[in-house]
Amino acid sequence: MTTKEIILLENKVWVKEKLALDKDYFGRLSALHLPRILWIGSIDNLVPIRDITNTEPGEILAYRNIGNIIHESDVSLMTMLEYALEAGIQHIVVCGYSHCGSLSDVINGTKKPMTRQWLSELHSIFEQNSQWFEGKLYDEQERKLCELNVERQIENLSKLSIIRKFWKDSDYPKLYGWYFDLNTGLLSEVATREKNKLTDS
Repeated sequence: MTTKEIILLENKVWVKEKLALDKDYFGRLSALHLPRILWIGSIDNLVPIRDITNTEPGEILAYRNIGNIIHESDVSLMTMLEYALEAGIQHIVVCGYSHCGSLSDVINGTKKPMTRQWLSELHSIFEQNSQWFEGKLYDEQERKLCELNVERQIENLSKLSIIRKFWKDSDYPKLYGWYFDLNTGLLSEVATREKNKLTDS
């Protein structure tokens, strides 16, 4: 069987399992259109967002890019933010992960030119804090770089004109920077940004 055939077959198995447990599952799923949380994370096949947050379908709107980078030139992200905020999103999570390939690309270096270009800000963070990273074990470097990046991306997010626009008339959205440790399965808070308030954990 080909990969395509296996996936299509597994989809049918999944549908049968869901209907066996709850015959109204897909009716309820199709009616869920008002999430209150936008999750911005890195491209990673090891982090199932709904599982680690114990949430139901429709509760979290997810956006992913390499390194969970927030940049106004990212038209896809800006479109997502516009859509999400107009739809009533109240909380935005920027979540960095351990074992993320973008961290390795910066710490160990990468020969991929597009990756180097996209991760230029992450590389700058690494260079600006080079004294701290010197002599540290890889796992320590990885976590620290991830946390510094999450802090920076929360700052970047808070400066976007579309966020500022909504802050003029509301206390929302609230911005949360988190770190997810694949070794333990636990989330930890790195930074929080609310209207006219910035805190770092």
